[in-house]
Amino acid sequence: MTEKYDTDNNRDEDALQTERYAAVSDGAGEMVVYDTENTDAWLKSDAAVEVAEMA
Repeated sequence: MTEKYDTDNNRDEDALQTERYAAVSDGAGEMVVYDTENTDAWLKSDAAVEVAEMA
């Protein structure tokens, strides 16, 4: 099995990791999930679960 990157250096391990999708609570009990690369792509819901809970 190979590692994430097949290199002998660790410069990739120190790189900032970003996620394409993010979620925030609006403070009124609803969750907004959005695409950090496309400002037109988002959804708002009054119910949300962690991915691990769905397995």
